[in-house]
Amino acid sequence: MLMSAAVLPIWSRQLRAIQDTVQGGAVDLLSCFASIMGLQDLLDIELKSMPADAEHTQALLQLSQELALQCERALVGLQFGDRASQMLDILHDDTQRFTQELPAMTQASAADAQAWLDALEARYTTDEQRDSHHGESTGPPHNNVEFF
Repeated sequence: MLMSAAVLPIWSRQLRAIQDTVQGGAVDLLSCFASIMGLQDLLDIELKSMPADAEHTQALLQLSQELALQCERALVGLQFGDRASQMLDILHDDTQRFTQELPAMTQASAADAQAWLDALEARYTTDEQRDSHHGESTGPPHNNVEFF
């Protein structure tokens, strides 16, 4: 009981710190990509005002389109920030709840433990969380976007 009371709050604070770091990094990256996309838009405007017969202009337009495509792909990839933040938030809240209710758990039964785990699982937002909860390998991340 003493160990749980000492360790669980530290875990909770560490989860919150990780979540804050992930969120901050994702926000910074999104801001950078927004700036890059704005610059790409300016490049497109400038390129369209150049003479249409210039072979160099066509190559630059293609490069600009590829830049836009890669920026869009990177933005989709940044969905990991939202996913990780939500996953960490669930664990943080559960450790907070566990810490608060721990003193009353001295007589907890296997049914109580299962009820706790069922309530935790009900809060999951991804298949990866549910699989991990049951000890199943989640495998590599999916290439498609999941919006929560």
